[in-house]
Amino acid sequence: MLRTTDNHFIDSAGRQVILHGVNMVCKDKSRQYIGQWDIEDIKKLKQWGMNVIRLGVIWDGLEPEPGMFHDAYIEKLRRFIQLAAEHEVMVILDMHQDLYSAAYASGAPTWATITDGEIYEPGPVWSDAYLFNPAVQHAFDHFWANTAAPDGIGIQDHFIQAWTYLVEKLHVESNVIGYDLMNEPFIGGPVEQVNEALFSTFAEKYRERYGDIYMETLIAAWGAADKKLELLSLLDDIEVFTSVIDATTLVLQPFEKHILTSFYRDVASAIRPIDQTGILFLETNYFSNLGVESRIEPIRDAKGNKDRNQAYAPHAYDLVTDTDASHLANGKRLEVIFNRHERTRQRLKMPMVIGEWGAFYQSDSCAHVSLYIQRLLEALLCGDTYWHYEKDMDQSTAFLGVQRGYPMAVAGELLTYRYEHIVRAFHMSWSESDKLTQPTIIYLPSVKDIQITLTPIGSEYEVEKLAETDAGIVKIPVVGNWNRNIVITEMNQ
Repeated sequence: MLRTTDNHFIDSAGRQVILHGVNMVCKDKSRQYIGQWDIEDIKKLKQWGMNVIRLGVIWDGLEPEPGMFHDAYIEKLRRFIQLAAEHEVMVILDMHQDLYSAAYASGAPTWATITDGEIYEPGPVWSDAYLFNPAVQHAFDHFWANTAAPDGIGIQDHFIQAWTYLVEKLHVESNVIGYDLMNEPFIGGPVEQVNEALFSTFAEKYRERYGDIYMETLIAAWGAADKKLELLSLLDDIEVFTSVIDATTLVLQPFEKHILTSFYRDVASAIRPIDQTGILFLETNYFSNLGVESRIEPIRDAKGNKDRNQAYAPHAYDLVTDTDASHLANGKRLEVIFNRHERTRQRLKMPMVIGEWGAFYQSDSCAHVSLYIQRLLEALLCGDTYWHYEKDMDQSTAFLGVQRGYPMAVAGELLTYRYEHIVRAFHMSWSESDKLTQPTIIYLPSVKDIQITLTPIGSEYEVEKLAETDAGIVKIPVVGNWNRNIVITEMNQ
């Protein structure tokens, strides 16, 4: 359904496509890693204007024993994918992990979790285990080293075989557009060097402003929710923030450039004989979620040729995500994260979709953060999949930045667009191509009592209301090689 150019996702009609959707990931082993989703959930996504799902696949569910794949799990995934297809919603398969293992959060089966006897202990913020828990770190070390599983085959080789089996089974589904090769890859044991760089630089900046502090005191405070928030206030200073995160690059960037890129190349070489056109979505290392600039490289074949269908799929989370202070997310820090992702996208020459952002979890105190991120997404003209789907997520004010007017497909090149929630106004400009025949399509949260101003003056358009909602789409036929503009306003506001 889609292919990629240097900057854009392109559909079969040649139109530029903006991917906009949501993550649907079930981490509950008792449910066999399948969420309680049905056709009504897909209808909601359609009404909210979403055209893609980032669908979580858990390795533990796929390969519960070495070399033994769980076909029943795959068939349940297939049934849900086919429900999405009925409403023309695309699917990205996401091999999801958190803290590496299903024994700790989600991901690898126990037989592929090698920790050298280290024990996992949860902390106040689950993700801090990446930084401080040896069991998580050793498990990743053995994964990157491809240590043998109980059957003598390397655990990374098993992971690649699992991908191969999954693609063989599901690439035939027409709405499966590609594969997110690994969720938030983590460096493993060398995080100790990352921590040293992070906390020593942080301590240096702290001393400059407040006086002496020991590294041990700083690290201990990081693990206490109230003290951590106090420390994070220093990172509201963007110069301090960038100095601290940039101190890690000497450790993280070589990992990405060599180990992670090599791993992606190996997964791609297994997938490509089965599916030559599915898009390969490349994620950064875990710390790039927070703003560390990524150094992943494009996937290339054995001859050095760049794979034709790949996309950059980073995540974007402020430091306060998953804490009670998520409403205190700093706009300047978010700008650093998004702008650095854009720099990486330009270097890679790929289209970009922000694979995760948000994590507001029904909070009514995060609407301003959600809207701020909406602006960043609009400015970069990139795609996104919000974290994560909840059946009543539209009841939270944080949903404001999620359900928004946007161009779903553009007959030419998108130049700018913006949706204003308060006045219900949509603005867009694009360079139209007379080589295309299918219309530009714009989604709006409401098409009730709208007024449209479109250039050239007198151009035709069609408004189509979606079932059971005020939302709808505007279709604009191609008129020629024009720089076109549209303003849509909802009357009687």
